[in-house]
Amino acid sequence: MAPRAIHAAACYAPPLVNSTPATTLGSVLIVRLSALGDVLFAMPAVQALLDSGRAARVTWLVEDRAAPLLALLPGLHERLVFPRRQPSRWPAHFARLLARRDDLVLDLQGTLKTRVQLLCLRARRTVGFDASVAREGAERAYDTTVSPQGARHRVAQALQLMAALGVPVPHAAQRPRLALDEGARQRAAQALAGDGPVVVLHPGTSAFGELKRWAPERFAELGDALVARHGARIVVTGGPGERGLVDAVRRAQRAPALLPQPSGLMDLAALLERAQLVVASDSLPLHLANALGTLVIGLYGPKEPAVTGPYFDRSRVLRSGVACSPCTLRRCGDRICMEQLAVGPVADAAGELLAEGGR
Repeated sequence: MAPRAIHAAACYAPPLVNSTPATTLGSVLIVRLSALGDVLFAMPAVQALLDSGRAARVTWLVEDRAAPLLALLPGLHERLVFPRRQPSRWPAHFARLLARRDDLVLDLQGTLKTRVQLLCLRARRTVGFDASVAREGAERAYDTTVSPQGARHRVAQALQLMAALGVPVPHAAQRPRLALDEGARQRAAQALAGDGPVVVLHPGTSAFGELKRWAPERFAELGDALVARHGARIVVTGGPGERGLVDAVRRAQRAPALLPQPSGLMDLAALLERAQLVVASDSLPLHLANALGTLVIGLYGPKEPAVTGPYFDRSRVLRSGVACSPCTLRRCGDRICMEQLAVGPVADAAGELLAEGGR
C-alpha cells in the first residue's frame, strides 16, 4: 500500500489524518544518525516536540560519532547509539531495535542507512519526507510522507515535518536551548581572559567534506589582518585528526595565536560561546557557534548555503561567486570556488560584524 502523503506548505500545518489525539503522540523515536551538522540542524524540531508536551517519551537514534551532541539537548528521555565504527556490536544493536514498540518513528534523515535501521523497528506509524527530500528510496519505508514545500534549509524542513504532526513550531527562527556544562564555561572564561575580541578560526571540515576547506594560508592571513586592524586574539581549533591543519595555520600566521585547544565537545561549545566571532567553512563549529548566538562567518563554495548555511541571525555567508558553485560534487580536482575566495572580503566582513557585535 502506498504511503499517505501530506504537503506541509506552512510552519503551522494541519495534523495528519487519523493521527493520535492532540494530547499525545505516545512514545516517539527520532532517527537522525548523522552528520554532525545535520544532527544539530534537527535539534530545533526536536526542541519543538519536547516543548509541545505531545510526546509521552522522546528517544533519539544517532550514530556513535554524533552521539556526544545529544548531551547538549536537555529533555530527551533516551539516546540510542548505533555503533557504526564497531561492527561487532551491530547484532546487539539491531536486536534492541527489534525489541522496541514505539508509537511513532520520525525519520529526519531519509537515506538508505536510516532505512536499514527502520527495517528493525516495529512502530505503529513511521513518518518521513517524500522523494523531494528523502534519497535512495528511503520514502518507501514510511507509512506517511511529508512534502516540505517551500522549505529548503534542513532546519526548516525538520520543523515542517513536526508541523505536519500538529506540533506547534515557531514562525520565526529560534535557536535550540543548548545546555552547556558550567565547568566548561569556567575553563573557557579562564583560558580566554584578556583584552581584545576573541576570534576562532576553524580550518577543518569532515574528511568527507574536504573539498569545502579554505587554505590554511588564507586563515593565517585573515588572522594577521584581524590582529592588526582590531586587536583580535586568535584561537585556531581543529577536530579529531586535524592537528596538521591547526599547525599549518599557526605556522603561517605571523601573530601568535592563543593556546587553548578544547579537549572535547563540551569544551569546544563553551569556547565558541565565549568567542566574539567564529570563521569557518561548512562544519560543526560554524553551526554550533551560530546555534549558541555567537557571530559567525561561513565560507562556502561547493555547498548551497540555502540548504546547509548558518540558519540563525548574527551570521554572514561569503562565496567567491564562480559559476559552478554550488554543485553536487563530492570530489573536485579544481576547487576554484574556495581558491578564489579572497581574504580581503572576509576580513572586511569580520570587521563589520565585530563592530555590530560591540554595539
